[in-house]
Amino acid sequence: MSEFFKALKRSSLLMGWLLVCHVAFTPTLMAAQTSTGSPVDIPNDPFESVMWKQMVERYFPGGQVVFDSRVIVSAPKSAENQFNVPVTVDATALDNVVEIVAVADLNPIPHILTVRPIEALSFVGFRVKLQQGTPIHVGARTSDGVWHIGGAYVDASGGGCTAPAMAHGISDWMKELGTTRASTRRESPLSARMTIRMRHPMDTGLAAGIPAFFMNEITVRNASGDALAELDLYEPVSENPTITIKPKVGEGVEQLQVSARDNEGNEFGFPLTVPGVDAQ
Repeated sequence: MSEFFKALKRSSLLMGWLLVCHVAFTPTLMAAQTSTGSPVDIPNDPFESVMWKQMVERYFPGGQVVFDSRVIVSAPKSAENQFNVPVTVDATALDNVVEIVAVADLNPIPHILTVRPIEALSFVGFRVKLQQGTPIHVGARTSDGVWHIGGAYVDASGGGCTAPAMAHGISDWMKELGTTRASTRRESPLSARMTIRMRHPMDTGLAAGIPAFFMNEITVRNASGDALAELDLYEPVSENPTITIKPKVGEGVEQLQVSARDNEGNEFGFPLTVPGVDAQ
């Protein structure tokens, strides 16, 4: 090959690399600014996560970021089972929470879930797969645009995101896809506590030969069809996802409807009854 064509090839490769970098990094840089274009002042992370700045830029964009003790993240200090780590987020001490975002900084796929508590308390319980020991940061965004951050560090032996789901060891596991167990009880006269567990492998796409296949949407509605809470789930949520939320309800018997969907378009739905105050 002549020197001219060698130089041309090197130049083409360089331009292609620069184009990829521009596409990959430009959104991240933009995300580090507020809606007015001012840079976000990123506070120091008490967990000293090496990925903290990237987590803010990607998952907590557009407003002030503050660590806030009112966002309580409860998780085990050491995971007995890295495939199924329980986490509870309680931001009910904050007013006007419009969005809750949970991330595991050192997971290959950090984003765990997003909750929009439209007519629900700012509370969520879930289980997560961890690839290694990692901080879990949770941001509760209030209506003024401020991200209130809480977190916990969980030590884990690793491999939770890259191993195949246990469902793949069962030949007819698809027959039970979406099978649900659910419970509800009164949390207070005007709120209920509901826990749902749905059969789904929640494949991350990181296990050899197994594509990503996961439940990605759950919506809870009242009898009038109004959304009480919306959840976006991502690959790190544990197999057979177990979710707890606290929708706001009246004092009488309430009929709720839960609908869910996975990333392949399978849809699931079922009713839930919340007992009246007098039944407690």
